[in-house]
Amino acid sequence: MTHEIIKAKVAFEKEWAGYLFRATYLEAPKGDALIEIEKEGRVVRSILWPAYKIWNIAAHAEDIASELDAGSDAGLLSRLANQTF
Repeated sequence: MTHEIIKAKVAFEKEWAGYLFRATYLEAPKGDALIEIEKEGRVVRSILWPAYKIWNIAAHAEDIASELDAGSDAGLLSRLANQTF
């Protein structure tokens, strides 16, 4: 399924352990935000996330960065699947 993504405004940017976490509110798809995780100026992860849960990403940036540095998406993916951030 493909979504047309129309950005509205950046909700937050947070740097942690060499990663930049950015959440952007969207005009479309409604109710979602675009989460982008960058390292060294390159987007390493980009996901759509329920807009009302974006602050959980910022709160868990340390854990997410550690998992990515370890070469694992397992924790991130399980959080996405379970929506337990």
